[in-house]
Amino acid sequence: MLNEMTRSWECNGKVWTSQSSKNRMNISGFYEGSIIFGNRFKDTNISTINKLDNLTKNDLEPAREFVYKNLGQILKNDEEFYKELFLVKKNSAKNIGLTREAFCIKKAGNQFISQPRMSTGENLLLSILQSLEYVRKRRKKNNEYPCIVFLDEIELALHSSALRRLVVFLKHIAEELELSIFFSTHSIDLLREIKAQNIFYLSSFWDNDIMVTNPCYPAYATRNLYGDDGYGNDMVILVEDDLAKLIIEKLLLEKQLVNNIRIKILPTGGWTNTITMAYDVTTSNLLQKGTKLAVVLDKDIKDEVPDFFSRHKQYSGIKVDFLPIASLEKYLYSKLVRDKDKKLFILLDTYLFQKRPLLDILNQYQKEVKAKDNDGKSLYGVLINEVKSMRKDRENLVEIIVKYIIENEKQSVEELSNYVINKVKA
Repeated sequence: MLNEMTRSWECNGKVWTSQSSKNRMNISGFYEGSIIFGNRFKDTNISTINKLDNLTKNDLEPAREFVYKNLGQILKNDEEFYKELFLVKKNSAKNIGLTREAFCIKKAGNQFISQPRMSTGENLLLSILQSLEYVRKRRKKNNEYPCIVFLDEIELALHSSALRRLVVFLKHIAEELELSIFFSTHSIDLLREIKAQNIFYLSSFWDNDIMVTNPCYPAYATRNLYGDDGYGNDMVILVEDDLAKLIIEKLLLEKQLVNNIRIKILPTGGWTNTITMAYDVTTSNLLQKGTKLAVVLDKDIKDEVPDFFSRHKQYSGIKVDFLPIASLEKYLYSKLVRDKDKKLFILLDTYLFQKRPLLDILNQYQKEVKAKDNDGKSLYGVLINEVKSMRKDRENLVEIIVKYIIENEKQSVEELSNYVINKVKA
């Protein structure tokens, strides 16, 4: 539904039917499929390809910068790599019978390779860039309607490094043109470049119901448990989010809990997701032989876990432990706003917030944000923005907090330390 206008699709078990409201829903955009569907296949037939093979330089003109520079940046990390990319002139294209623009690459000896004979990755990206360039021109003239772009399993045609550069490029384009871009993918390389709140994991049940998990972390969506080099890990630690991951990493280093073993810490998104993934890992034997599994949850849900296990008996064998704090956001809220821990305040004010006094930051937060903040997330956002303004990042904040926790939450830290050590020895 959009502005009281609707489009809907329904399957009766065999046939899909669609219904729309009387007033037209104005949405622009395009869909690009990886194998069968997509703009690049419109002129793909032997007759047309043979005609393209016979084109000369007189039939061509230089490709536009938006296309050739972005093609080179994404595929080769070099904007000038495809500077010899040409576009078939309109008259020549009309004589051949093309329905859309086509490209050729100049090779040595004034030889030209037509678009249908290019690699799958080149062909795919040329079609996407063409369509985006067209959308770009339209959006600059009229930005009134929502614009949606669908890209289906593009990883089948691209190297992992090119995938990462493509995502960076599309993020920029989406922000510039106010587009909504949707991928369908199984690629962990692509997912790593996307924030958890922008990942939607679709699960199909036995009765054909669809469950959507969002936010969703890449490891949960792909069950990616192994090392990037394929050699695996001695221990996998499942945590709720990337902040918990940072805290665990710092604790392991500061306490020197484990030596000479390879550990991978995976954020999975939400404590129930973490337990579910731990169950899937153990029951499906997804870990390599000899790899230990640990589960560390945020402390704020410690009282909820026993009830969850009692209602979901299949998970009762999963052993979990907890961070020394509820979560970083809630810990900061508790120490800086609710209870006002002077010791931590001085530590942060002295060693981190040197550009602008922490007291000024908190006073502004009290006036403008606090009334809407009940879990500390807004406070955390305010602090991180200030940290970034000093050209630092959240790791600088986490490092100070972890050292403070080790000194002041000794019992909880000791419990977590023993849990990890025992998991290694088990």
